[in-house]
Amino acid sequence: MNSLNQPEQIKFLIFDLDGVITSEQKYWNTARLTVWELITHPDYLGLTSYFGQTLTQPDRVLAAGQQIIDNAFIYELKRRAINSNWDLTYFVFCLHLAGILQQVQQHAPEQWSQLQDQFEGASPPQWQKLGQSLLGLPLDRHANEATIAHFWQQTTALTGTAVTEYIYRFYQEHLGMSLPQSHHGLWELCYQNFQAWYEGKKGFILPDDETVLDLGMIQATLQSLQAAQYTLAIATGRPRNEVLEPLSALGLLSYFDPGRIITYDDVLAAETQFGLAQHPVKLGKPHPFAVLKAIHGDEDPQVLCSDSFQQGDRTYAAYIGDAASDIVAAKRSGCLSIGVLTGFTATHAQEEQVQLFTELGCDCVIDSILALPQVLGIDKP
Repeated sequence: MNSLNQPEQIKFLIFDLDGVITSEQKYWNTARLTVWELITHPDYLGLTSYFGQTLTQPDRVLAAGQQIIDNAFIYELKRRAINSNWDLTYFVFCLHLAGILQQVQQHAPEQWSQLQDQFEGASPPQWQKLGQSLLGLPLDRHANEATIAHFWQQTTALTGTAVTEYIYRFYQEHLGMSLPQSHHGLWELCYQNFQAWYEGKKGFILPDDETVLDLGMIQATLQSLQAAQYTLAIATGRPRNEVLEPLSALGLLSYFDPGRIITYDDVLAAETQFGLAQHPVKLGKPHPFAVLKAIHGDEDPQVLCSDSFQQGDRTYAAYIGDAASDIVAAKRSGCLSIGVLTGFTATHAQEEQVQLFTELGCDCVIDSILALPQVLGIDKP
């Protein structure tokens, strides 16, 4: 743990949620269920044995989730400043699909041209037709590992949206074909199925959100910070209902200023406003929009997104996050950045995570939010 310079100037503490207070395990399991469904269910590709003969039920998928999205893949995405679990789902599905198509290209060239013609869109009937063309082919899930490794090698220098956008070029260079023209429809298909699984609309209830640390210790820390007159805020990529409901159930919601809880709903509303003005822009992290809105809640989104506004000095505020995208968002907003190691960081990778945070300009790295009272110079709870 290192220390902050002049911590007494800080008035606002803005928290990311996942990996900082709440666990992302439910989201990662939702992503695994969504990818599993899109590849194996008869309503979509219908490759029922692609992940093995035993992964036929959601509970079995959760028990063997590494076969669908392994932890190393999640860590690499977070290291590259990609923080959206919807993007994670879409990204993994696209790479699995690229691996499947490459196997067809290599082992069934007579079917390849036919498949190219069918690879048009994201509606269920088209995916069913594509899946039927793949039935009977000796598809091997493990063969896709080389495809994924090749993608990471080609994108070594890329971070953030540049990584996810490279998937289009990857399809062109790797397969000689384009992703479906209805790219947004494919992303939307992943999003809608993800939300249905998360909200329990598929007939399967995922375990409730958990905290990354003992709940009582988190409550005591937030109470200590609140008593020290800090304004506590949230800037997260979660939808609003997925913030208010679990935090309320955990007894944590009351510690945060209700006017400074910034969620994906706020990001989407601002993106819609820009889209209507014919200036489409992505405002999710690592863009600083959510962090700035947590501080300047009444400011117009166009002002929050202007370079001149973002360049202001806001070292009276600190953003606490567990991922590269959080550090970048904090620095771009002019805030102090505090990195925590309670997110998705395997024990052996914590040293690498500290180094990454440092290289990104993180002002302070701590083990968890339990260390905040100490680094801020107030009594421990």
